[in-house]
Amino acid sequence: MAQKKWLIRDIRGRIRGPYSTTNILDQIASGAIVGDEHLSPFPGNTWVPIAQDPEFYDRLLSLVARESTEKADTQSGKERGRAVAVDPNSFNSIQDKTPVGKALGEESSVTGVEGLENTIELQSGVEDDPDNSVIELTDIRNFIRVETIKKAKFPILGLVVGIVVLFGLFFTSEEEVDRIHLLRPQKKSSRLSEDQVRSKTRRGTAFYVRDSYNNYIKAQNEFVQVIEGDPRNAEVYGFLCMTYFELWPFSFQDSEDLKTISKVSQAVVALDPVGMSGAACKTVDLIVRGRYIEAKSQVETILESFGDSEKPPILFYYLKAWLLERSGDFSTALGYISSAQKLWPIWLKVYSFEAELLQRVNQTAEAAKRYRQILKVNPKHRDSKIHLGIIEYKHFNHLDKGRALLLDVVDSGERVEKSKLSQAYLGLAQISIYKNQKSRALKYAQKSYSLNSSNTVAKNMIIKLGGVEKLKKTKVRGQQLIYEGDQFVREGDCNAAQAHYKSAFEINNKNGVAAMKAAKCLWDLSFSTEAIEWLNRAIKADPKLISAYTTLADYYTQRFNYEAAVKILKKARQTAPKNYEVYRGYALVELRRNNPGGAVGWGKKALQLYETDIETQIIMAEAYLSMDDPSKAYSHASKATEIDVNNRKAQVVYGNSLAGIQGMDVGIDYITRLVNRYPLISEYRMALGKILKKDERYDQAKKVFSQIIEIEKKPKEALIELGKVLKILGDYEQALERFLDAAVIDPADASPLFEAGVLYLKIKKPEPGLKQFNRVLRINKRYPLVHYNKGKAYLQMSNPKMALKEAELERKSNPNLADAYILGADAHMHLRQYSLCASEYQKAIQLRDQGSDIYVKVGRCYRLSGNLDVAIQMLTNAASIESGNPEIYKELGAVYEIKGNIQRAVNAYDQYFVLFPNAPDIQRLKAHVESLQGRPKY
Repeated sequence: MAQKKWLIRDIRGRIRGPYSTTNILDQIASGAIVGDEHLSPFPGNTWVPIAQDPEFYDRLLSLVARESTEKADTQSGKERGRAVAVDPNSFNSIQDKTPVGKALGEESSVTGVEGLENTIELQSGVEDDPDNSVIELTDIRNFIRVETIKKAKFPILGLVVGIVVLFGLFFTSEEEVDRIHLLRPQKKSSRLSEDQVRSKTRRGTAFYVRDSYNNYIKAQNEFVQVIEGDPRNAEVYGFLCMTYFELWPFSFQDSEDLKTISKVSQAVVALDPVGMSGAACKTVDLIVRGRYIEAKSQVETILESFGDSEKPPILFYYLKAWLLERSGDFSTALGYISSAQKLWPIWLKVYSFEAELLQRVNQTAEAAKRYRQILKVNPKHRDSKIHLGIIEYKHFNHLDKGRALLLDVVDSGERVEKSKLSQAYLGLAQISIYKNQKSRALKYAQKSYSLNSSNTVAKNMIIKLGGVEKLKKTKVRGQQLIYEGDQFVREGDCNAAQAHYKSAFEINNKNGVAAMKAAKCLWDLSFSTEAIEWLNRAIKADPKLISAYTTLADYYTQRFNYEAAVKILKKARQTAPKNYEVYRGYALVELRRNNPGGAVGWGKKALQLYETDIETQIIMAEAYLSMDDPSKAYSHASKATEIDVNNRKAQVVYGNSLAGIQGMDVGIDYITRLVNRYPLISEYRMALGKILKKDERYDQAKKVFSQIIEIEKKPKEALIELGKVLKILGDYEQALERFLDAAVIDPADASPLFEAGVLYLKIKKPEPGLKQFNRVLRINKRYPLVHYNKGKAYLQMSNPKMALKEAELERKSNPNLADAYILGADAHMHLRQYSLCASEYQKAIQLRDQGSDIYVKVGRCYRLSGNLDVAIQMLTNAASIESGNPEIYKELGAVYEIKGNIQRAVNAYDQYFVLFPNAPDIQRLKAHVESLQGRPKY
C-alpha cells in the first residue's frame, strides 16, 4: 500500500512536497522541520498545524528538548558535533596548521577532474538539508517552539494560527515570501570562548564550501554568531560578506540589505583597512550596487598585492573569474578558477563555476563530467542537476535522464537562482516538445518565462504554442527583472536595463532599488529629467534608501541646482543622522559649487565615520588642490591609492598632487607612466591631456585628446577639451567643430554649446553666440555664466540695456558671482552712468579678488564721474597689487591732467610708455603729452 503523502507550508507561506510520513519524520529529526509549519494531505488543501497531528507531535517535542540539551552542553564547553577542518588559506584566524588539501585527510591538494570526489568529500556533521532551516541564534526560540507545540493540540489555537498565516499569505506578495533579508550582526554583551569561535568558524566555513542556498543560510548564521561573540574577528567578516554575495540573488535587495552589507563592510574595514578581509567586503558592496568597474579595480589591487604572498587571495581569484565571466572573457575566467581550485580544493563553488564556464566555451563533455563529480560529492547540488540535465537531453540526446534530473530540481522546492530555474523549466518544455506533449510544454515554457523574461526561447515557445494572449497572461517576477537589468548593465546596454528596472517597479511600487537603478541608467542615457523623476520615486518607495538621496544630490549638482541638492541631503540626514554617505554627499556639493573649504569640513565628518571610504578621500584631495594646498591633497590622495591602487580617480588626483608638490614635470611623468601601462584606459589619457593643458603644453595636449577620440566610442569630454586647446591655439574653425560634435553625442549636456557660444564671442560674432546661449538655457536654465555671456554678446551688439537685464538675471541665479556685477559695470559704462559703474565694480571686488585690472576700471569710472581723489586711491591700490600694469599709469595721467597737475600727469604717461612701448595708442599719447608741455619732447 502506498504511503500517505503530505504538503508542508512554512510560516512564510512557502509550500513544499509532497513528502511521505517517513520523510517528514526524517526532516524533523534533522531539524529541517521545526514545528511552526502547517501540513495538508496530498492531494488536498486542508491545512492544520503540523504539531496537531499525533504522528508528528511527540517527535517534534523530543527534538526541541534534545536541541535545548545540546545547546546547554555547548555553552559548558562541549562541541556540538564534529566540524570540518577546512583551510581556505586566505584569512588568518580560519587557518589551520594542516596544509591546504589535507584538511579532510588527503595526502595533497588534489586538482583536476579525476581527484574531485576525494578532494571535496565532507563529513556528515555538515550534511546538506532538504529545506530552508537555519541554525537557531537564541535559546528563547526553543522555549517558544516547545510552548507552541504543546499548545497546538488545542484546535482553537490551531484555528487562530491558521487565520494568522492565511492573513499573512493574503497580504504578502509572491515576491516577498520568496525573499530573505540578510542577517546583520548585532552588538552582544556576551563573548565566545576561543574554542567556540574556532568551532563555529570551521562549521560556518564547512557550510560555505557546500555551495547551496541552505548551507549559505547556515554559514551566514554561524559567521554572524562568531562576529557577535568576537567582534574584532576580521577574517570571519570577510567570509560573511562572501556569504552575502552568494545569498544576494535570494534577498530582497532593498535598502535594508544594502545597509547590512555596508555596515559589515565599514566594520571590517576599520579592523582591516587594506587587507583581504576588508577588500572582500568592499568588493561585494560594490558589486551589489552595480559598480562593477570599481569592484574590478578592488579585486585587481588585492591580486597584485597578495598574489605572490604566502597566503594567496583565493576568494579574489573567484571574484576575478566572476567579473570576467560577466564581461564575456570565459577563457581567462577559467584560468582564475583553476588557481582557486588548486589553492582550496574542497570549495565546491569553484568546480560548479568551472563547469559553467566550460559550457560557455563549448567543452560540453568536460562540463558534464565535472557536474557528475560534483553530484557524487553533493547529490543535492541543484545547479549541477540543472546544467547536467540540460546537457543530457540537448547534447547527448538522453531525454529521460535529462528530464529526471530537471524534475528532481523543480519538484524539490529547494531554492535555486531564478535564471537557472528558468533554464530547468525551459529544458522540461523542450523535452515535452520532443515527446509531443504540447500542453505540458506550454506550461513549462510559461514557468520558464515568468522566472526570466529575457529568456527569448521560452517567450517564442509560448507564442508558438499558445499565442500572444498566453504570453500576456504569463506573470513575470519583479526581482528577476532587476537581475536581468543588472545583466544588461554589465553588458553595457543601459537602454534595455532601464526598461527592465521600470517593469520591476511597476510590479512592486515599493521597490526603491529598482527605481534607483532605472534612474542611473536613464542618467547615463542622457535622460536627466526623467532620471531625477525616478530617483524621487525611489525615495518615496523606500525612504531608507540613502543611496537614492545621495545619487539625486549628485545629479542636481551636475545640473548646477545646488539648492535642491542640499535640500535632498537634509532629508537624507533626517533619515540617517550619522551616515557617512550623506556627509560625503554634502562634501561633493560644496566641491562642485566651488567651496572647497566647505567640502573639507563635510569630508572630515564623513571620514570620522568611515576613514577608508575612497570616494571621500578623493573629494578631500580635490578640495585641497582647489585650495592650493598640494601637501594635504597628497596626503588624502596617498590614502586613496593605498586603499585601492587601481582606482582611476585616486591615481589621477595622486598625480595632480605630485605635480603640486614636486612640480609639473613630476606629475606629468607619473600620469604618463599610467597611460603607458594602461593604454586603453581613457581616464588616464584624459588626465594627462588636462595636466599638459594646464602647463601650457598645448600641442602635446592636442595630441593626447585626439588619441582619446580615436579610442572611445563617445568621446564627448575629449572633444570639448580638444576644442578648448584649439581655441587657445587660434584654430577657431576646428575648435567650433569639436564643440558641436560633442553636443551631438550628448544633447542633454549644455557644456559644448556653452563653449561654442564663448568661442563666437571671442571671434566677435555675437549673434550666433547668442543663439548658442539660448540653446544652453533651454537645456539647463541654471547653467552658470550663461546670462553673463549673453550680456557680453549684447554689449558687442551695442545693446547695453539688454546687457543690464542679463546681468540682473545672472545675479539672481548666482548672487555670489562677481562676473554679474562686472557685466553690469561694463553696461553702465556704455550708458555713461559712471557712478553706477563704479558701484558695480566695488561689489565685484568685495566678492572676489580681481587683480589690478578691476581697480583700474573702477578708477576710470570714478574719474569719469568726477570723483578724482577716490580714483587716485583705486589706482594706488592697483599699483600695490601689480606695479607693472601699464594701464594704471595711463589712467593716472588722465586723472592728474584733470586735476591740473601737469607734471604728475606727464610722469605717469612716461611710465606708461616705458611699460608698454608698443601700445597701439602710443603715438597719439606722446603728441598729447607734448601739447601739455607746450614744446616737443619725443
